[in-house]
Amino acid sequence: MMSLQYKRHYPLIVLLVVILLGLTLGLGGQRVIAYDTANSPAVVPADGIDFLNAVALFDDSVVHSIQIIIDPDDYDTMLSTYQQTGEKDYFPADVIIDGVRVNDVGIRLKGNASLRTALGGGGDMPARGAGGQFVPGQVPGAGQLPLDPQNMPQRGNRPQPPAGMQAPDLENMPQPPDGMQLPEGAELPDGMQLPNAADLPAGGGPSAVQNPDGTTKIPFMIKLNEFVSGQTYQGYTAFAIRTYGTSYDAAMLQEPVTNAMFRLAGLPATLTAYAGVQLNDAAEQLFTISEVINETYLEANFAYAGGVLYKAELGSTLSYQGDDPSSYAGSFTQQTRQNDADLAPLIELMRFLSESDDATFEAELPGYLDVDSFATYLALCSLLVNNDSLIGMNNNYYLYYDDLAGRFTLLYWDGNESLSKLGGGANASLSLQGTQTQRSFRMGGGANTLLSRFVASETFYALYEQKVAEIYQQVFASGAITAQVEQYAALVQAANLERDLVDAAAYESAVASVLNFITARMEYLTTAGEVAG
Repeated sequence: MMSLQYKRHYPLIVLLVVILLGLTLGLGGQRVIAYDTANSPAVVPADGIDFLNAVALFDDSVVHSIQIIIDPDDYDTMLSTYQQTGEKDYFPADVIIDGVRVNDVGIRLKGNASLRTALGGGGDMPARGAGGQFVPGQVPGAGQLPLDPQNMPQRGNRPQPPAGMQAPDLENMPQPPDGMQLPEGAELPDGMQLPNAADLPAGGGPSAVQNPDGTTKIPFMIKLNEFVSGQTYQGYTAFAIRTYGTSYDAAMLQEPVTNAMFRLAGLPATLTAYAGVQLNDAAEQLFTISEVINETYLEANFAYAGGVLYKAELGSTLSYQGDDPSSYAGSFTQQTRQNDADLAPLIELMRFLSESDDATFEAELPGYLDVDSFATYLALCSLLVNNDSLIGMNNNYYLYYDDLAGRFTLLYWDGNESLSKLGGGANASLSLQGTQTQRSFRMGGGANTLLSRFVASETFYALYEQKVAEIYQQVFASGAITAQVEQYAALVQAANLERDLVDAAAYESAVASVLNFITARMEYLTTAGEVAG
């Protein structure tokens, strides 16, 4: 027989049992995510959640904080796999972004030249031919230095850059990976030497470009939904953690400033910001973070985002190679609608570019391509001396095909070699008629078909010159680019006083170098009469 006290509490006990059973049956399959409660929300989300934060991921008025938490063995495997094979595989990790922790994201190495600069290795990297396809042996890969003494102007016994191109900074020039051999007849520039294998880091290739403290910055891609379906952060499925590119630069102003100028001129550009990035328990270092170009990017920048996105690989010259899609395997990768669209629209564009006569080209190109935005893109790349683009290396661009309008738009991407960081100098001419550098032709697969035909047309070249005049006033004469540099510099310098993200002297020197370039660029363009002052 129940006691009186038990009878009184019996309904409450039954209710508690029912609640516990309901929670067990309803939530038993859900994953529990742990948080650092000192910095993260107390909410425990389920799979597929969009993680929110009061701080916008690409708010460029703050220096963000990102910690990557990864198993050290996975990290070592990620590096060694790339160095030995060139593959960039995703590994599981957790990230804490401005205090919000997201578990089970994917992380992989990112980039091409910048990654090889940081790590060496990466397997062979042959050049591409006219259509962007690989041509083994045409351009030195991991076993040779890209020096061609027969085709470089000489001064004494040392290769010199072509007229108008800045001489390399020999103190910060990347060193060739271990085992690299010089081509027959080639000599290393003064101040450059092959590394001693005994001095290389154990268990991997060399760190060709290092910070003053001896550490190396490695670029990464973070994919929020790689291992957890539907997981996003503020609506983003992925973002890039980026470095200074092919040579050390403490300030990393090139991409954020170039992107800001593209937006000022009315073209879409990926959102970027600065961040202190910490790998496990290592010290924070200054990086940039960037949007990636994907469906999310298209939705933010186009009224119709359901088209087909193609990514150009290094050396994609838009040269027609026939109707077989496999001929373009090394030139372009399809990024969206892989199951219900193909390369046919892109191949048709390349066929038109290669086979149309001049009158047909001029009359019908606007039906294939947004020529106004393309002329604006060319003007920006020329004014900002962004040679790691379609105008130089046939690199770092996407083509978005609006299948409703039946027309392409060329999209700019990846400006961390802009502001003459890849060469060209403040005195680089704005003429695009046959001025791709010799290095660009060798490393970029040859002349770009679209560029060559566009600038050969009087009508389209006049449009380009009109855009140059307009954008020079918007970007340079207005003081916008100088103000943007100073704004970012003040932001980072203030954060650096508290967080020690970057060597202060190296940072100030890098900022001064960019400001000096802007001043010299304006002086050349106005003095040479290439733009009106």
